[in-house]
Amino acid sequence: MRMTALTLTPLMTVFVCALHADPAQAQPARVFVAAQGSDANPCSFALPCRTFQHAHDVVGANGEIDVLDPAGYGAVTITKSISIQGHGFAGLATAAGAIGVTVNAGASDVVNLNGLLIDGVGIGSDGIVFNTGQSLTIEGCIVRGFESGGIAFLPTASSSLAASNTQLANNGASGILVSPSGSGAVTAVLNRVEAVNSGNAGILVRGTNSTGTINVGVSESVSAGNGGAGFSAVTSSGHAPITLMVFHSFAAHNDTGLVAQGTGAVLNLAQSMVTGNANGWQIFISGAVQSYGDNYIDGNVANQAAPPVLVRK
Repeated sequence: MRMTALTLTPLMTVFVCALHADPAQAQPARVFVAAQGSDANPCSFALPCRTFQHAHDVVGANGEIDVLDPAGYGAVTITKSISIQGHGFAGLATAAGAIGVTVNAGASDVVNLNGLLIDGVGIGSDGIVFNTGQSLTIEGCIVRGFESGGIAFLPTASSSLAASNTQLANNGASGILVSPSGSGAVTAVLNRVEAVNSGNAGILVRGTNSTGTINVGVSESVSAGNGGAGFSAVTSSGHAPITLMVFHSFAAHNDTGLVAQGTGAVLNLAQSMVTGNANGWQIFISGAVQSYGDNYIDGNVANQAAPPVLVRK
């Protein structure tokens, strides 16, 4: 059968319309926020939007939010793979009882936060709370002034946390809390992190809500002036075993420098200093603090005898 031009015309019209419809519906890969922006804008460089939440909702999965100038851009709940680039001058203040950044992403989603000042101004609940997702990376951020914690990493499945060049200051509970639930394998790597003046521990790894495994490495970091332990591993029999490795780091002026509590809680220490604490290090309920024999534990009020030396294989 021969098709005439009249027959082809409607088909071609539908095809051309379909081609034009797809780009119009696509979400941008990069969006922008600015102090003078508006959430009525399309979040382009020329017409930026005003809040992180609106930018998050506009950008496509695996996309990026870029900050153009210093301002406060509000709290955000993240539900997909995304990167927020604050460039060292983006502010994110919270309302009373609110969380600065909440991550409720998918199982394969990757979230990156870079160059953000997340300030609870004494009334916000938590700085960053991670509930679900594949991984969270935090670089060059300051999280301070929250009634509860600075960073709460609370995955319900296998997930990973990486934080570097980041400061947690003056938070009411822990500077960083790693406390998964479920049965997944959870890892965290903290490099050049400062956890200071927390109401509880500076860095607390807790396995009592999990039956999986938890492995955390800390290097080149400081935990000081905290109401609880500088570095703490806490679990219980039948729950997630913890290995917390602290390397080339400093625990000072805390209630206790190092704590390991519960069967399966192991804190290994290498090339680090523990000084000026009310207690140098303590173990409870079959926890274990082990040294590679190259640490400095001195100047503490009590409990500063050398920990057992870890046998090298």
